[in-house]
Amino acid sequence: MVLGVRVSKMQVFPVKTRIIVPEDNFVDVLLESLDALELSLMDNDIITIAETPLGTTEGRVVKLSDVSVSDEAKTIGERYDILPEVAELIIQEADEILGGIPRVVLTIKNNTLMANAGVDKSNIPPGHASLLPIDSRASADRIRTEIKKRTGKTIGVMVIDSRTQPLRLGNIGMALGVAGFRPVADDRGRYDLFGNEMRITRRAIADNLSSACTAVMGESDESVPIALIRDAPVEFVDQSFDSSEMWMSPKECMYMAIFDQWRKS
Repeated sequence: MVLGVRVSKMQVFPVKTRIIVPEDNFVDVLLESLDALELSLMDNDIITIAETPLGTTEGRVVKLSDVSVSDEAKTIGERYDILPEVAELIIQEADEILGGIPRVVLTIKNNTLMANAGVDKSNIPPGHASLLPIDSRASADRIRTEIKKRTGKTIGVMVIDSRTQPLRLGNIGMALGVAGFRPVADDRGRYDLFGNEMRITRRAIADNLSSACTAVMGESDESVPIALIRDAPVEFVDQSFDSSEMWMSPKECMYMAIFDQWRKS
């Protein structure tokens, strides 16, 4: 092995669960599901959790008939072919609404571009909508701490969602909150194979791992809201991180900078 190069034999295990309900303790569901699969946690494993089932256990599912609809929500609903109750939740959850297409509103929430500010109607009972966890970093940290107390294992935890990439079909993964490892690797100052200095490259470690998990978890009726990653090439630390650790200024972002120029022209 070349000195300084880490060879990883990373594995990703899908963890199928029963249907998760608001009364559940998420760690209970996780541990019982791992036991059913005869999987045991090891130090430096990473548990990846989809945001909707986690939010279900954190009271983040809303009955649409309980939502009071504003005139603004009615206008947005008509413009983008969205239920007015869902439009109202998007208004409440989004930090900024940028525009949209039929059935999707492009928003900024927690310094992140996302569809509908994370408001979702999939994988929950009809007539309801799910919202993102209030604090994904705190959720990841809490679950990591509880697992340490109950199993003695020191692991990493990610709360993830799906997102789309400009001009690319399909969803990929995105980390909302991380505990136990650094979510971004900064390669600036390193050199490539031909001695060229890296000036802007940072690797989205948590997002890349999220996409690997999304590939095995699915997003329809698989009932796989958890994935276990083993031997991930990450830097483990006793810290937690939110979107501010994975964020860049809109002025630095190629897409947002050009979009902002277009809006002002």
